[in-house]
Amino acid sequence: MNRGSEDSDPLKLPWYRAAFGGVGNQLSGDLLEIGCGRGEFAVWLAGVTPNVHVTAFDFSAAATIIAKERALKAGQAVQLLSGDAQSLPFSTDAFDWVVSCECMEHVPEPRAMDREIFRVLKPGGRFCFTTENYLNGLFIAWLRSWITGQSFDSGSEVQPIENFFIFQQVQRYLKNAGLAVARTESSHYQWLLLPGLDPGKPCTFELKSALARCLAKPFGRHFSFFGYKP
Repeated sequence: MNRGSEDSDPLKLPWYRAAFGGVGNQLSGDLLEIGCGRGEFAVWLAGVTPNVHVTAFDFSAAATIIAKERALKAGQAVQLLSGDAQSLPFSTDAFDWVVSCECMEHVPEPRAMDREIFRVLKPGGRFCFTTENYLNGLFIAWLRSWITGQSFDSGSEVQPIENFFIFQQVQRYLKNAGLAVARTESSHYQWLLLPGLDPGKPCTFELKSALARCLAKPFGRHFSFFGYKP
């Protein structure tokens, strides 16, 4: 996904909006963002949460260079590092918060990433993850990819690694890593995805009715998981 288009307000993107909406007024201490990309959310977060020390981490060294430039321009003290989310270069029990938006589905071994997140979180430390859930119209695209042998394309772009996730599977990974999932949310309801069809048209980004949100929750494309390390 292209995260570089929302420089001024990352909350225009549903995964960042879900993450900050779920934890924004609770943030304090040392926070790690995994999969920071070019630093849009990390730098913005450092600016709106003055009581939080933000460390941002990404696989792409080129992306973190851009993120450093963005942080410098914004005058925000964000520590930026690159490396492997499956082997984090941080000590055990180092962070009060771990946030990761739309990253886990692109990691070769998601369960290894979850174990590392458990390790670097302090006891009682909290996490917020957002990731894809394909229990919706995107399942059609996955089925087509499997039949034709073509790379999966969610409608934005083909990724080097794209794990097939449904929300129950992700929740199981987190629990098996030792993390406690306190609640979940979903957004962005993709009803259909077909070749040549604009993915934004057969899609509902937000549902106004509480009943509609409850019924549609298992089918949301972007799933958010909130919890803590016991």
